[in-house]
Amino acid sequence: MNATPFVSVIIPVWNGRPYLQRALTALLAQRTTNDQTFEVIAVDNASTDDSANFIATNFPTVRLLRNRTNQGFAGGCNRGLEAAQGSLCVVLNQDTLVRPGWINELIMAAADPQIGIVGCKILYPDGVTLQHTGGWLEWPLGLAHHTGAGEIDHGQWDTPRTVEFVTGAALAIRREVLTQVGAFDEAFWPGYFEDVDLCLRVQRAGWRIYYAPTAVLEHQESTTVRDPALRTYYYHCGRLRLLLKHLLPDRWRSEFVPAELTALPQFVRGQDGFALQLAYSTLILTAASSLLKAWRVDMETITQTIDALRLLYDQANVETTRIHAERLASTTPEWSAHIAANSTMLRVLPLTEHHFESHHHIFGLFIGAFRRFWYNIAARWGDHYLRLQQDSINSGLDMELTLHRQQIDLLIAENARLAAKLAYLEQSKAPIDSA
Repeated sequence: MNATPFVSVIIPVWNGRPYLQRALTALLAQRTTNDQTFEVIAVDNASTDDSANFIATNFPTVRLLRNRTNQGFAGGCNRGLEAAQGSLCVVLNQDTLVRPGWINELIMAAADPQIGIVGCKILYPDGVTLQHTGGWLEWPLGLAHHTGAGEIDHGQWDTPRTVEFVTGAALAIRREVLTQVGAFDEAFWPGYFEDVDLCLRVQRAGWRIYYAPTAVLEHQESTTVRDPALRTYYYHCGRLRLLLKHLLPDRWRSEFVPAELTALPQFVRGQDGFALQLAYSTLILTAASSLLKAWRVDMETITQTIDALRLLYDQANVETTRIHAERLASTTPEWSAHIAANSTMLRVLPLTEHHFESHHHIFGLFIGAFRRFWYNIAARWGDHYLRLQQDSINSGLDMELTLHRQQIDLLIAENARLAAKLAYLEQSKAPIDSA
């Protein structure tokens, strides 16, 4: 880029009303600190908080696109990229606050003809805690790590450098790179890892991913998905899809699967068990299509991959059950023997009577004895009958849950088989898609 480029800034919006005033005001103020023209495109993903009308009313210079449905981060960005006129396109989150000179710094960094994507120094809203200074992947698990995250910024990450990926919260990409490798993969819905996937594809095409520490902004982080369990599910869905796309199928089975099995207890102990199970089951249904699109594999490879995902799904269930049983045993000691006898399987647990006692240092024994005496007269007969009823109900529910679990496993297996066949029929004759 020898000539100064015209810049397009694309902001995907979804229920971002609390952040848009500050974000757009700071962004548009960049025009007062440089003599370059740039356009701002806001793409509303069917917000329900009147974000689109707020932009239209208060920021008439912002070009507003309205999607009729929520197309996720990737879809929102792509609609904006399709409409953009700039030779340098910048993707920016709705919950950011750019600092003066931010666009100029991106333009200067992108002047190097070997650089395909430029990322920024990103701080938390306190303005001093680092959130992102470039990122790297932990292979073969595909865990994303943000360099410097959580550190107080003392300039320790102020050296520009090539990195493995930068976050889609704020990145600049050359138009010619988009033309060559394609835009964001919209299958990473609603978000997570679509930015990593893009960076890996750009690197594979021979371009550098560059961290520019002088382009600085603040970012709220994770404001569109507030539920932690749902956020974890989306994170793992994105991670698993990324690995299917970028690890050769043989390496995926020989390296990723053993590493994932080893890491499962740690994941589950962090209470990711149910989210992982759901992510595995989701990927089981989409694995065939992903493999055919990325690698043009045969049915045997698809079957082996789905079998491996089912193994991970089953093991995640075992680990989740074990962890919950351990926690239950630690908080309710009288159930420890029952859990141990059932090999950590959290099955029907019998109801037990309360043991009456008192810790009073003088009259404790008498108080405890009186409570037990009165309980025997007034309530034991009734409690015993209720416990028998509840134990019977619990046993019936346990049998029903076991049956439902078996039905779910059968449905997952059958759906995976059908999805694999459909994907193979639809895409086996199509050319390999570089995206």
